[in-house]
Amino acid sequence: MTAFDVFADADTQSVAHQAHKIGYANGGFVAEQLEQALDKLPLNQFSGFVYGSGFEAQPDLLERIEKRLPLLGNRPIVVRNLKRARQFFMLLDALHIPHPEVSFSALEQADGWLLKHAGGSGGTHVVTASAGATLPKGYYYQRLMPGSPASMLFLADGQKIRVIGFNQQWVSPSATMPYRYGGIVGHADLPESIKQQFILAAQKLTSAVGLRGLNSLDAVVNGQQIGVLEINPRLSSTFDLYQSRDCNLFDWHVRASTGSLESMELPATTGPLVSRSRQVVYATQELTLHEDFAWPQWVADIPMANSVIAADNPVCTVLAEAESPQAARALVLSRTETIQHLIKSTKELRALKIKNSK
Repeated sequence: MTAFDVFADADTQSVAHQAHKIGYANGGFVAEQLEQALDKLPLNQFSGFVYGSGFEAQPDLLERIEKRLPLLGNRPIVVRNLKRARQFFMLLDALHIPHPEVSFSALEQADGWLLKHAGGSGGTHVVTASAGATLPKGYYYQRLMPGSPASMLFLADGQKIRVIGFNQQWVSPSATMPYRYGGIVGHADLPESIKQQFILAAQKLTSAVGLRGLNSLDAVVNGQQIGVLEINPRLSSTFDLYQSRDCNLFDWHVRASTGSLESMELPATTGPLVSRSRQVVYATQELTLHEDFAWPQWVADIPMANSVIAADNPVCTVLAEAESPQAARALVLSRTETIQHLIKSTKELRALKIKNSK
């Protein structure tokens, strides 16, 4: 396996035969770097290209990649259409799928409205709207809907879907990114009526646009009603919440991209009996973690030694699992406090050593 990644962290380099670090700007990969790296590979030895986040705003890049390698996932036209906000919400209306109110014109009153980028991911592109402001290209306004964010991971073969799991998310706000993604817990304890609304929406969208592989449907749960926010028509990081020895979701994604669910022998249940949770740790200021930093076993996405991490960028991901989603979330938040304290203590100790050596 050859990986293309913005961070090319230690985890990625340990499992991939090759790991190429690609620049990231304006909500997407630096296309020239990625294409140059691809062209240096013996592409006839690869069966296809599996993509995750980072391509929502670059369907044209996916189109160029598809000319080199088969895409294992949704076609670029599907990504393009689902990430055109006006077209996506018109589709939701046509399919009678509820969603928060949206606007594509300047707002006279901005109270209760958000400004979002249609191809953004991770919540870093979501800010509070301003009245009378000119709407930037590729952006739209969405009315803030009360409730809690949730998602459904599902497998699709262009016609039918198979639910993998339901998740609940939370934010990790900063001064400039109030809706930045923080963490998530799997096997979320959602009411059955809410689950059925997710399933119905995913099935309608799959039938309408022919979704394939693993996809994630995001919504706000407000009482007994969901409001669909977006669909991520690509491999989602939440698949790791359900990956197990008996459930190879990566393989399922590849097979569903080109085949049918009926031809796949899928187990009756998926994933572990425990709930897994993930939390991203962000740098509060520019940070360098040296090779002697002792990473706990429950940390992933570990940066390479001596990497310089800019303020507000991800440092690592904290992992936890427990017998319930509530316990898993509590544990991951506790571990997050622990790693933040370790990072701060290490930085302060190193600064003290430097000061005493002068």
